Amino acid sequence: MDKTLLIPLIGVLVAAVIAAVTSLVVSILSKDQKTSEFRQSWIDAFREDAASLAGHWSTMVATLDAKKSAKEEALKFLESRHDDVINVEVRIARMRLRLNPKEHAHLIGLLHHLGNGELAGRAAMDETMEAIVLEVQKILRYEWKRVKRGELSFRLLKWLSLAAIIGGTYASYYLVQQAG
Repeated sequence: MDKTLLIPLIGVLVAAVIAAVTSLVVSILSKDQKTSEFRQSWIDAFREDAASLAGHWSTMVATLDAKKSAKEEALKFLESRHDDVINVEVRIARMRLRLNPKEHAHLIGLLHHLGNGELAGRAAMDETMEAIVLEVQKILRYEWKRVKRGELSFRLLKWLSLAAIIGGTYASYYLVQQAG
């Protein structure tokens, strides 16, 4: 077989490999971009729920204080703030549903105690709310760093690309030195 016939075949194979690698890189990058967008949406929604929960917390504390006064007055107050109490419960449920039970057990436990009214006294409830806010801040900070870093496949692709560029540059330099 004539070796000159292999040159076009090799060219076609190299072009096919380049097209396949390009397609793979584009699909990995677009998937990772979408995953990062979903993570950012999760962060925004989680922050919104946590802020709403903390904002409505004063209503819950006022409700507890009202329970200590005359019973009729406390019931009227609860009825007038029924939507706020429901909003707090909804936010607690939404936050708990967004969390991973294994990774975020501490925060889920705090939210559970808060939602079930298992805490006695305003001081204990305020401490719990402060602990929730601090825990939410930790989770948001971690998730934001995760978004900035990118997904594992993106990071691997980035480093493999760098290695390929360095290796290709070195190989080109070596071939030029051998030819000259």
